[in-house]
Amino acid sequence: MSKLFGQSISQGFAKALDQVAAPAIKKAVEKILARQGTIEQIAATAERAVEQFSHDELGIPRELRYVDEFAFFDDYLRLAYETGGMSQGRGWCSHWWQHRSARFRVRSMWQAYEALAVKDPAKCDEVFLRTIGDHHMDRLTGERSPMYACQTVHQPSKPLESAPIEEDAA
Repeated sequence: MSKLFGQSISQGFAKALDQVAAPAIKKAVEKILARQGTIEQIAATAERAVEQFSHDELGIPRELRYVDEFAFFDDYLRLAYETGGMSQGRGWCSHWWQHRSARFRVRSMWQAYEALAVKDPAKCDEVFLRTIGDHHMDRLTGERSPMYACQTVHQPSKPLESAPIEEDAA
């Protein structure tokens, strides 16, 4: 009985409410859309939602910000970690890509950056630099760097030595 009563009241007042609410809603929407940056924010939100849907539901791979670790290094990492003239030679080699451990770290940083960029694009740079980049770049540019011997000329790095693993070790 009460459901029928509620429906009757809703139907009875619907036209009157629509006459009052429609202009107020239209005015409120116009006011929101007039704010600077609102259209851009709505477009960015829609773009993220479409990308998420196309990845999750359609299996389309996400577009990377950087195509590989080399582009990531050239366009992001080397700019984020500029150095002064004297510190440039301390633990860094311009042939970093020939040092397997340096390349491994740069590749790891690139992959972590791309994952952060998907997860939280707004905080990606700050979180990456604070939690990942600073850690690895301290290792790549300091006295413990695999490139530390390259102070004046490139010196190839050597991997850690390992004796053959004995059968009973496993």
